[in-house]
Amino acid sequence: MRKRTLSVECSAAGVHSRREFLQTASAMAAGLMTAPLAGTEPGAALPTVALGPHRVTRLIAGNNPMSGYSHFNRLLDRLMVDYFTDERKIEFLLNCQKAGINTWQTAYNEHLFRLLREAGWKMNWLWLTDLERRSNSPEAPDVISQCRSIPEAERPIGMVHHGETTDVFFREGKLDRIVTFINAVHDLGLLAGISTHNPGLVEAVEEKGWNNDFYMTCFYRESRRPEEFEKEIGVIPVGETYLSTDPPRMCAMIRQTRKPCLGFKILAAGRRCGSPEDVRRAFEFAFQNLKPSDGVIVGMYPRYTDQVSENAGLVRELAA
Repeated sequence: MRKRTLSVECSAAGVHSRREFLQTASAMAAGLMTAPLAGTEPGAALPTVALGPHRVTRLIAGNNPMSGYSHFNRLLDRLMVDYFTDERKIEFLLNCQKAGINTWQTAYNEHLFRLLREAGWKMNWLWLTDLERRSNSPEAPDVISQCRSIPEAERPIGMVHHGETTDVFFREGKLDRIVTFINAVHDLGLLAGISTHNPGLVEAVEEKGWNNDFYMTCFYRESRRPEEFEKEIGVIPVGETYLSTDPPRMCAMIRQTRKPCLGFKILAAGRRCGSPEDVRRAFEFAFQNLKPSDGVIVGMYPRYTDQVSENAGLVRELAA
């Protein structure tokens, strides 16, 4: 797992006090509640699927761009972090809410969530985390205890075992350690999900008959080790590599499980965004190959185009 050394800017550009920041956020929230986004029909609902007792939109907002995880290089990481000030994070999520997206996949950040509440934001959220990753940081509280400390009305609807750790456990023959996570999450009264980049892991968990409630399934197996690439394609690539043969493999596995699956990296972490036609083809492939009970998680970087309304429009058309 890569360690990040980026410093995150936690104050909005041009906002000199917390009071001014909140005034700006509140005004922005009020404006978004009355003015439709470009390209979005007022009141047009996105299609939803069941996730336990909840209805979640088939398009879920991802968190990677907001946290500076571009899956390209450190320069784009830095550009994303610089763009997503606190003010823009709030603007982005309020835009998602206005466009009909009702769920966000993220990690818990007490500071940001407080600002979001004060700005009037209300969405479901899924917490992507795991016991192992958090314990690697001595100053970080235990995630289960931390979740208990969140007011019940503001808790996530589910917690998801992080795919990078999941894949490591699978590779090392330690997959049963995820059972501890599932049980702890269920004890909180929340849905328990498993994230992975490897369709073989979904097959293994299905054979074990575990009681996880859903999966997060990456369309591309970007967690391959160098020796795995060499075995499969005869070379060791430079940098993070995405194979065009991966999405059909993962989707075939998705269709074999009755459990809901949330496909992610359907755009290959931005590699399939060369044109609006490329983006459309990626969304078409996803919804033609997922089950009707599945959805997608898409990270968005709306610096140059209104990706929120663009993606919501595609899902409204293709996933009804």
